[in-house]
Amino acid sequence: MLAKTIKRSLRYLNLPLLCAVLLEAHIRFLSLQGNSGSLYLQIMLQLILESLPFFIAHHFAGNRPRNHAIIIWFLGFICYPLLSLVISAQNMTFEHWSLLSSQGWLFVVLASTACFINHASTMREKTRVMQWISKLFSLNMVIAMLLVGWATVMAGVFNSTQDPKDNQSQKVIIDLSNIVTEFGQFFEYFWQFLIVASLFGSVFAINRYGLIRQVLAKQGILAFVAAALICIIIVTPIFASLVLWLPLNTPDIILFPSSFHHVFAPANYQFIFSLLAISTPLILVFERQQQNAVVTQISFQKTHTELKLLQQQINPHFLFNTLNNLYALILTKSDDAPSLVVKLSNLLRYTVYEGQKEQVTLAQEVTYLQDYIALEQIRSLDKCTLDLKWPENAEQFTLPPLLIIMLIENAFKYGVEPTIEKSHIRFHMQLNKNILTVICENPIFTHKHNKASGLGLENLSRRLTLLYPGKHTISSGPIGELWCAKMTLDLTSC
Repeated sequence: MLAKTIKRSLRYLNLPLLCAVLLEAHIRFLSLQGNSGSLYLQIMLQLILESLPFFIAHHFAGNRPRNHAIIIWFLGFICYPLLSLVISAQNMTFEHWSLLSSQGWLFVVLASTACFINHASTMREKTRVMQWISKLFSLNMVIAMLLVGWATVMAGVFNSTQDPKDNQSQKVIIDLSNIVTEFGQFFEYFWQFLIVASLFGSVFAINRYGLIRQVLAKQGILAFVAAALICIIIVTPIFASLVLWLPLNTPDIILFPSSFHHVFAPANYQFIFSLLAISTPLILVFERQQQNAVVTQISFQKTHTELKLLQQQINPHFLFNTLNNLYALILTKSDDAPSLVVKLSNLLRYTVYEGQKEQVTLAQEVTYLQDYIALEQIRSLDKCTLDLKWPENAEQFTLPPLLIIMLIENAFKYGVEPTIEKSHIRFHMQLNKNILTVICENPIFTHKHNKASGLGLENLSRRLTLLYPGKHTISSGPIGELWCAKMTLDLTSC
């Protein structure tokens, strides 16, 4: 119950966006130099309230087609902040009340953009750009950038402070002009801090690729704990010695946790232990997420392949019969032969070319169905009457190709071909907003209808399950002397 509640909440509450808002709230609270819990809570709740349009826009943009998603995102993340600026300029009360700033807006924009990039990198086949972005957001790259950033900041602070080795209580100030004018001194600090950062990164790499992947994954928790202790015992004095060799160390200060120049000081071992303790859960969580992403990608590719196989199954019975009819018409020099050739070529062209696409317009699918029905009428020698109804505004919606043809194929195959009597087919397609309803009825002339058509309907049902999970219905069965099939689809607008 609790897990379901959390899952439902996370569908609407985007964690990166919430993180961006809370970060801005914390910065605002610190800028006011407040120490009251009620003030902090007030700032946090007000910023969340003012940021609700961001959450709403991000949620709906993530569940709409690309064109609609761009419009929704633009309204939420561009138009709403501009409207707030206009109101603030005209209303002093609102200006003093509102906590939404350009910095906070930038935080949520970056968070939203990162979410969409991450989603695209996991749910789609990766292009070179997406592969590059995925590598940029990999755990190794993030750790590397953080370490380089730390080295840069520390070098900037030391470079901006008079006699930093003796003045250890200095404020965190970075003078950019001082970095430019005294770049040599800045670089001297930078390469030393970069070496220290590299040693931190080495501990992370040893933990990820050695202790976790080779020991924990293959030998279990006991071997992992033993290997971690061995690592701490061996690595600590080596890394401490390397740090102590740096020129930045003085008799009074050193760049390692111990307060004196002692390679084997307990504080050094505690520090390496802390690095392992902090990095281990981080690595495990990331590895699990990476495995889930791989499984999702494999599942997506499997589904995509299965859909391709399902939609490319051209009915050989229909094709062979049509060619036989065409041969007979040519022998008798019938005027229907050229029309039959044109319609058959249109059907095959649509199947081969449009059938490869993920989406086509409903209007294209309707044209395909109309050509098929016209071809079947020629083949059936007008022994079948039709009650047809086509949807309006079909060009405004899309659906996967070759999705509806199975219903009308079965109607002709089992309601027209088995008899020399006159038969009647009712085929209606109707749109109600974005809900497409398809109804197909034909007379039953064979008791094999249910069994023989089962494979085709199973094929269709499987495609609908893969393409429209929870957004479709399909039913079929005899009603009196008629076989009735009904399907509804929740279509996507163009």
